[in-house]
Parts: sequence; C-alpha cells; structure tokens
Amino acid sequence: MKEETRDFTLRIRVNPTELEKIKAKANKAGKNVSDFMRESALGCEIKERPDHSVYPLITKPLNDFIKLLKELERVAYHKKFVDERILNEEINKWEKYRTMIRERLWL
Repeated sequence: MKEETRDFTLRIRVNPTELEKIKAKANKAGKNVSDFMRESALGCEIKERPDHSVYPLITKPLNDFIKLLKELERVAYHKKFVDERILNEEINKWEKYRTMIRERLWL
C-alpha cells in the first residue's frame, strides 16, 4: 500500500528552551523532529532509544547463557541426565534477567 504524500506543513511556535527539549527528545527516540512531532500529535507512545550502556547488560548474560546451555547439553549427552539444581538456578536467574531488561527498556 502506497503511503500518501505529505503536502501540508504545520507551523508551531516554541521558545528556544522548548525547541532544544523537543530536539533532545527526538534524538533520544532516534527520530527527526518532524517524525517525533507527528507521532506525538497523532497519539503514538514515543519511547526513548536505550543508551549504549544497555547493550552490554544484554549481550554479556546472553553469551554466558549460551555457554551454559552448551555445557548442559554436553553433560546431558555424555551422562544422560541434567542436574535439576543447576537448571532451576538458571531458570530463576533468567526470570530476574528478563524482569531487569523489561524495566530497563521500559517495555
């Protein structure tokens, strides 16, 4: 479906402080001012893009999780069982991790 062209311009008056705040919020959301204002006006919830400090919080535990899964797979294959204590600890740890990610990313 082809998007309609945008043939109209809306002008709003803001003071310098408001302009800087709008630009900063648009930048944090990863949008240009026009898209930011359009989405704001149309009632869309606009969220800030997480800062780069979030990504190591996500990737490091995921890498550790993959290593643990490989180890559990190896143990299960060779010994024909999985240590339920370790498995339950990991389940609890990942439930806490999921909660932390949701809170951090405002989901």
